[in-house]
Amino acid sequence: MYELVYEVEGRPQRFRLTGIEVFLGRSSENEIVLNDFSVSRRHAVIRQENGAWLVIDQNSTNGVKVNGKFVASSPIVPGDVLTVGTFSLTVREEAPAHRPAPPVPVVGESSSTFIRSIADFNRDFHLEDFVPEEDGDALTASGKRSTSAVARSKIFEILVQVAKTLILAREVHEVLGRVVDLLFEHLPVDRAVVVLVGDEGGLVPMLARQRGKEPGEAEEIFSHTIVESVVKNRVAVLTSDALADGRFEAGQSIRIQQIRSAMCVPLWNQDRVIGALHVDTPLRVGSFTADDLDLLTALGNFAAVAIERARLQRRIEREERIRERLSRYHSPGVVEEIASDASGVIERVRTRNVTVFFADIVGFTSAAEGMEPEALSRFLSTFFTYAADAIFAQGGTLDKFIGDAVMAFFGAPIVQPDHARRAVAAAAKLVENVKAWNLERVARGEPPVGVRIGVNTGNVVVGDIGSAQRVDYTVLGNTVNVAARIEEYVAGPNEVAVGEETARLTAEDYAFEPLGDVKLKGLSRGLPCYRVKLDARGVPLPAPR
Repeated sequence: MYELVYEVEGRPQRFRLTGIEVFLGRSSENEIVLNDFSVSRRHAVIRQENGAWLVIDQNSTNGVKVNGKFVASSPIVPGDVLTVGTFSLTVREEAPAHRPAPPVPVVGESSSTFIRSIADFNRDFHLEDFVPEEDGDALTASGKRSTSAVARSKIFEILVQVAKTLILAREVHEVLGRVVDLLFEHLPVDRAVVVLVGDEGGLVPMLARQRGKEPGEAEEIFSHTIVESVVKNRVAVLTSDALADGRFEAGQSIRIQQIRSAMCVPLWNQDRVIGALHVDTPLRVGSFTADDLDLLTALGNFAAVAIERARLQRRIEREERIRERLSRYHSPGVVEEIASDASGVIERVRTRNVTVFFADIVGFTSAAEGMEPEALSRFLSTFFTYAADAIFAQGGTLDKFIGDAVMAFFGAPIVQPDHARRAVAAAAKLVENVKAWNLERVARGEPPVGVRIGVNTGNVVVGDIGSAQRVDYTVLGNTVNVAARIEEYVAGPNEVAVGEETARLTAEDYAFEPLGDVKLKGLSRGLPCYRVKLDARGVPLPAPR
């Protein structure tokens, strides 16, 4: 009769192999319960076939070894040592009742590697439900995980400190720095690297620290093989000696950088993994215990939450700055769209096809001479309000006020394929608004106001343009100059004049009157211009069908 001899929390155990099969695993449903994260819920089965006993791996996370070698299925005989997670189980002939079981040998412990899924950690490590107890055993030197509340209480106390520390950090780099400080304070690590997942999915080292060196002096030493596996598979890894583990033979960084005892855990928040924490000791094997991995895994969760909180805070502050800056240029809807765009579109200088809009009050200079300053201010404020309302209603960008003139453009920063139609519609709406305003002015005994508008479409340079002291979001280029010239020299009172490209792009929407090639100031040749046909109210007439 065979039996298995092993230890649980330092206490010898014996199990007689009777019947047909015996299951081993972490779950209480197994005949042999090995309560450790390194053991899968149903890890292996020992089965009798044709009078012989076989051990068969049940697709476990960390595999099964017989005499130090991984096996999928293998016969076992007395003297064999089975390694299941952190446990060593020795096959023996059943000892007589009066004889004590022989001691349990430890095979290959220095080269053990254990993998734990985040899902298993969540199931097994209920931090929020944890209540410290008075009694319990400490961890064994071999790294076997004690289920005692004493060890878990220590982890809990550390994590309370971690939470208080990280909640104060506002910037991502500040969070990373505090995380690494905590690693060196509470774990026997010599090197630590924080790696984040980049925008395109690659791994980007963000911070490296080495014991005894200044922060800026440490090299970014970590195993790409281990980190990639941790991030991809959402698992935590503890290896007592990475150099001796056959699973890492392909990892050049392990050999080159002499990574021995190491741990690596994901930076994780629920199902989202944003990076990894990698720690190691280059000269020592067996430096870390299972509780160390528990602590590091929990720290990875705390760190990820703090990082995402810092990123969110930075985004909120950025959006507030953008909203404050753009509220005078754009309608609230466009401001919201720009602010929610994390790509920084508003800050880039680029070439873009847009439609430029210029509007000016006819005869303003002479009219202003007879106005008191307060009356002039009210007059301009009313006109600018009508102009801004018309521009914002079509999603345009209000570039600037120049004396009594208004400059705007459509098609940037938000891409608007119909920017030409929007610009003409805004121009016509401004004419309509001014005509309605004139009815009020005439009723008060004030003279009517005339507005002329020029619209032109083409390529411009758009973005933040200016000096170190002042920057404006604006457009530059010949398209702008032509629009200004069309407004000044082509458009008449309460008219909208447009360039050739604008007319072409909106020909299916509006009716136009060709004005022929118009010679504009500063231009060497005449340009085809068109007048938008408006009704008596200033509403544009539709294109003929």
